[in-house]
Amino acid sequence: MKLVKTSLLFIALVSFSCKENRKEENTSEEKITAEASKIEVQGHRGERGHSPENSIPGFLAAIDKGIDVIEMDVVMSKDKKIVVSHEAFMSSAYVLSPAGDTIPKQQEKSYILFTMTYDSIKKFDIGSKGNASFPGQRKFKTYKPLLAETIDSIENYVKSKNLDPVRYNIEIKSDVAEYEKSQPKPAEFVKAVMAILEEKQIVSKINIQSFDVNILEEMHRSYPEVKLAYLVGRGDFDENMEKISFKPEIYSPHYKLLDSMKVAKIQQSGMKVIPWTVNEQADIDKVKKMNVDGIITDYPERAIE
Repeated sequence: MKLVKTSLLFIALVSFSCKENRKEENTSEEKITAEASKIEVQGHRGERGHSPENSIPGFLAAIDKGIDVIEMDVVMSKDKKIVVSHEAFMSSAYVLSPAGDTIPKQQEKSYILFTMTYDSIKKFDIGSKGNASFPGQRKFKTYKPLLAETIDSIENYVKSKNLDPVRYNIEIKSDVAEYEKSQPKPAEFVKAVMAILEEKQIVSKINIQSFDVNILEEMHRSYPEVKLAYLVGRGDFDENMEKISFKPEIYSPHYKLLDSMKVAKIQQSGMKVIPWTVNEQADIDKVKKMNVDGIITDYPERAIE
């Protein structure tokens, strides 16, 4: 009888152990599945819905909300500095002059950053006016920062808060019609941006994006280790891919160009799909159901699960 009881106890312990192991395996598999299915959230120009765009305070606020990636734009100044700015000029929509005056729409192209030194660029206020398109945006005085300063501020902030590292999606603003007018040619532009990213040792945490295929071609040729995102605002996938000689890692179209079948087709070709700029909650929910890999949004809190 004692032997029978011992055998039954052994069997019970083995059964319990197997169940616990299966539970741990299931939990581990569920965690891996959840991480694999998690949609990457990119804060567009920081968190433009609530903070001045492409500003250091805006980037830090986006980090506080839990974004995965900081999305930003860069241009070049007259003295060859890489400046964080969406426009190559001082936009009348949200920029005030050094004297605090509004810039008339018809005069904004008089302030081309490529013809201005960075010392003069920094004197313009990009936060106090606010932005009529984003009524919930905080208003405070701030400026267009240098890319190097921006990276230092973000990296130091993440470290001081003991946060998970953030990644960077950097758009090189470029247009063939503007070469040597409001920007340098692609080779010079790419080299200047990459020099900063290499100096700051964050190349492994970045991708470069652009609408200009010449920028992407130059990046692919000179820096093949860097992930690239192909920005598109019109046309279908096949038409757009005919314009470029290689397959970038990411296809980044306006969200209205997508549906579930198109997303699946692009992903089956080996590219991730990260649409821009998805702001309304209904659109965010709709795009998520398409199984995109990421979302670029001015309101990251709406997309973070």
